[in-house]
Formats: sequence, C-alpha cells, structure tokens
Amino acid sequence: MKFQGLDPQIFLSILAAVALVAALLYLLKMRRRRVTVPFSPIWNRVVQSEEVNRWWDRLKRLLSFLFALLIMATVLTGIADPRPEDERQVGRDIVLLVDTSASMSSLDVSGGVDRLDIARQEAIKVLETMGPLDSVMLVTMDGQLRPLTPFVKESAILQQQLKDLKTTATPADIRQAMQFVRDAVSDRPNAEIYVFSDGVFTQSFAEAAEVLPKTVQFKHVTTGESGNNVAITAFNVRRYFANTLNYEIFIELKSYFKRDIEIELKLSSDGEVVEKKSMTLGPEETRRMFFPNEGFSGKKLEARVVVKTADARDVFPTDDRAYAILPSTRKMAIALVTEGNLFLEAPLVSNENISYSTVTPEAWEPSLAENMDIVIFDRFTPPELPEQGRFMLIDPKGESSPWAIKGEVEGPEVTKTNKRHPLMRWVTLQDANIQIASKLTKTRKDEVAAQAGPHPLIVSRREEGRTLVGVAFDIRNSELPLKITLPVLMLNAVDYFMDEGDSIVPTYKTGEAWTIPVSKKATKATITSPDGTAHDVPVYRGRAIFYGELTGFHSVKVDDDEEFLVAANLSDTVESAIQPPEALELADRALTFEASETEKVKRQDWWVYLVFGALALLLLEWVTYNRRWTV
Repeated sequence: MKFQGLDPQIFLSILAAVALVAALLYLLKMRRRRVTVPFSPIWNRVVQSEEVNRWWDRLKRLLSFLFALLIMATVLTGIADPRPEDERQVGRDIVLLVDTSASMSSLDVSGGVDRLDIARQEAIKVLETMGPLDSVMLVTMDGQLRPLTPFVKESAILQQQLKDLKTTATPADIRQAMQFVRDAVSDRPNAEIYVFSDGVFTQSFAEAAEVLPKTVQFKHVTTGESGNNVAITAFNVRRYFANTLNYEIFIELKSYFKRDIEIELKLSSDGEVVEKKSMTLGPEETRRMFFPNEGFSGKKLEARVVVKTADARDVFPTDDRAYAILPSTRKMAIALVTEGNLFLEAPLVSNENISYSTVTPEAWEPSLAENMDIVIFDRFTPPELPEQGRFMLIDPKGESSPWAIKGEVEGPEVTKTNKRHPLMRWVTLQDANIQIASKLTKTRKDEVAAQAGPHPLIVSRREEGRTLVGVAFDIRNSELPLKITLPVLMLNAVDYFMDEGDSIVPTYKTGEAWTIPVSKKATKATITSPDGTAHDVPVYRGRAIFYGELTGFHSVKVDDDEEFLVAANLSDTVESAIQPPEALELADRALTFEASETEKVKRQDWWVYLVFGALALLLLEWVTYNRRWTV
C-alpha cells in the first residue's frame, strides 16, 4: 500500500493530531446547571436512575468517540489517495502508427473488411488499455505522414478518427515515419510505439527503425494473410507518328500467384469494352504486351485484369485497373514559310495526316505560329523567333539565327552521322553532294545529327517550351531532292517534333508529386480527384504541382482555360507484392507480431469508496444519535 496524495509520515501525523483533538473534545465534560427542585423524592428518583445508566452512558460516549475517529480516519485516508504497491506512477506515451498505404486495402482478412479494418480494430483495443496517466498520439502512414493528433489523454477523441481512416493508392514511407516518431518521443522515456501494418514496405524496415532510441518499446501488430494478386504494373498508349488515327498500347502484367493462373484482360474506351484477351500467367510471371494499330474513339482508356481460375482469388483490387488518356487524333498543322519549294511541299502533300499551308516570308507574322504544330522556314530567318513552338530552319541566315553563323564552307563532305538520332532514321547522306553550307556554331543545348568535320550540318535543340531543328544548307544546292532521303528526312523531322508533343499523353504514378504542364500565364489550378474532391494547387513556371494519392482520371481546370484529364496508376511492383512478411526484424529489440495482448491498466481509485464510506458512517452516526444510542 502506498499513498499518492500524501506522504505516509504526514498522513500519520495529521491522523494523530485529529485523533488527539477528538479525544480532548470527548474528555471535556459539559458543566452541569444547578436546578432547584421543589420535592426531594423526585430528586432521589433521578439519582437512582443515573446510577443505573452510568455504565451505558459511558459506553455511548465511547461509541461516539470511535465513530468520530473512524469518520476522520476514513476522510483522511481518502485524501491520502491509497494505491496498490504495483501500480504505475508514470503514464505511458503511446504512438499509434497506422499504415494506410495501398496494400492495406487487400481483402485477405477474416473478421474485417480489409487489412485496414483489422488494424483499426486492434488500435481501438490498445486505446482501451489506457490508464488515466497515459497519453496517446495517432499518426497515419502512406506516401505521406499525417499526425492526426498531438499527445492527448482522452482516447475517445481518437476512436472516431480511427473509424474515418481510408487507404490511399500510395506506398508506405516507413523511413519518414520512423524519423517522425523519433522526434515525437525524444523527450518521453516511457514511450511505446504500436505499428499497425502488413509490413509491405518499399524501403528497408530495419534500416528505417535504426533511428529510434533503444529504450523505446516497439510493437508491430500485423495484418494480412495472403499474397495472391495479379497486377497491371505498366500501361500507356501512344499515337502513331505517321498515322495519327491509330494507336499502339503497351501493358505489363505481373502475377504474384505461386501457380498457373487463368486471367482475362479487358480494354475499354470511355466505358465500353473494345477488346478482350484471355491468357495464362505462370507462377510469378511478368508479361509485356503490345497492341498495335488499335482504333479507339473517345478520351479515356481503361485496362482491367480479371482472374478466371475458379479456385483462385485476387485479394488486391487496387492494381487490377489501369488508366490512360488517348492522344487527340487531329491532323498535324504545318506552316511552310518559303518563296516556293516544291521539293519540301511534296513530302507534306503525300502524308494524309498532315494539313499544311504555305506562307511567303513577307506575310509571316509570329502570331501565325500559335495555331501551328510545326513551322518550317525555308531560306528565311524571321527577325524574332517565337519562344513557344516547334521550328525547322533550312539554311538560316543573319543575326537572328538561333545558331551563330561563322562563315561558309564549300563542298562539305559528311564525315559523321548520329544513327541514334531520330532525324537520321533510315537516312544516308554520304552521297548528298552539298555545294555550300553555313558554319553553324553549336551550343551545349544542341545535339548534332550530321556533321562535316567540325561543322554541324543537321542539328537539333530542345529548350523550355521550344524545339528547333536546323539544316545548314539549301537543299536545292544538293542532290537530296533527287533521292528518297529528303522525304524520309522531312517525315523524321515531323516525328521528332511530335514525339515530345501530344502523340503520347503521360500517365502519372501515385505517391509522387506531379508536375502537370499548363499555361505559363496560369497562377493556380483546380484538380478534381476521382472521388470528387477538388484541390486548389499552385502553378510554378507553367507546371501545376500536385501530390497524387488515388488511381483513375483526374480533371484539371486552369483559370478560364478548357478542362482536361490526366490519368494516374499505382504502377508499383513492390507495393503490389502484398504477401506480409513473417517477421519484422530489429537486431536490438524484440517485436510483437500477433494482435496486441496488452492488459488493461486498472487504476484502483480507492478514495472514491472511502468517501462513500465516510458518508455512510456519518449517516449511521446521525441515526444512532437520533435514537439516543450515541451522544
């Protein structure tokens, strides 16, 4: 027995003092009043009665004295707050770290909806073990860390927040979580950390947990049972450069089953299934597939994989679907600024996917480039080249040329070509017989496709918002128009320009910060997630910055511009490997791997019972006094 409210010596001293005062009060006798009686026989009867009741009166006074002492002792003991010897005097500082990453939405659990539901139930069990001296903090962990509460003593606050938790389509950042926990418990010697997770981390748990103090009690409450899953780990679609009306689809499937599995792959365009394909995946097989020459209508393309084996179940639905945006199928608009050159017009006329127009140098205005995909300048260099767009300059001249001109070279012979450059695909320039070429000055931004000695003949440059291709000679002063080389070179140039344009719409990966290209004049953007939540995001140098957490189609609205869509997928082979590890290992401490078995802290509030006991004694004393049993 120990006293929390008073020191034992102080308690005994106060109790002795109170008992002494009570004893003095009961030892003092009341002064008798002198009363004159008219008849002596009456007095004799009173004296005789007093002699009979003397011992009973002394007993009543003793009982009253004991009642008083008992009541005072009960009240003082309640004030001293007695406690059992084995009761803790210092509370615990509990951190509940709940994993809300994508793998926690797996359905391979019993007694709950998904892994997160089991984690939620186990976290509530820990809250029920809290004593009055304990405090608790709730933190969620996925691609981002979210402290939902500071350390609080009211556990009821956390129960509703636990019920409201939802998973995201992001992997868990265990390293960031451990660093946060270390800082949170740095000045709390009685810290206990509970991690409610399936243990599926993209980072090393042992390395992440090394930052924790060795005095911290660490408990892992695991959830999850199976790793059976078929995932779409990569998915995208591109428009053909030469045929902008058809598409090519790339998809990668990964099986995490330990046996052969029958699946069906479905492709949908704007919600309508356009193709199905059945196949068998081997144990833990990865399969990459291309679907060429696909014709789709609409904007949204979705892939879905379904397990068809009767006795098999895919327990992780998040990665069963993948999304992509179909590039637009409009014809490319090309402007040819020339005084007349049928050799250049011929390759453009022959391509049905190109809509071109000719403009004379006198009629050229920079505003014309705003409505064009590509502008080709033939023997004309505009005084001011627009900062946005795609431009091909054939035989540029003057000070306004993007490449400084350092004279001319006669009869240049092609000495080197970069076969890996897209402009040189199927192009041979050895017999070009170029009569004269300008000496272009190359910069660090330039990539040379062909050169004559040290002098670039064909060069390309990618700048922020602008792509350039330069040809250092007049094609009429060569034999290129007499060969297949010229139309191939022109089509390669078109493909090179459109390769970084809208021939492919990138898909984004959840769990990362997206930089979505928007208008450079934009100041803010609104992104609406698939669940309908609208997010106002900043725009920096023509890029909307947004952290993606959900798979599916996101709507992007920038100021008063037209709304457009972007697609997001999980695309994480590690997060899709949902098999929980048998154990999380730490070299310097043991971890708990089953559900929490922490016993509920039972605080013995005996002072409450003592107060009620004192009230009961006072009531009893009142009854005995009125019955004249005590004085």
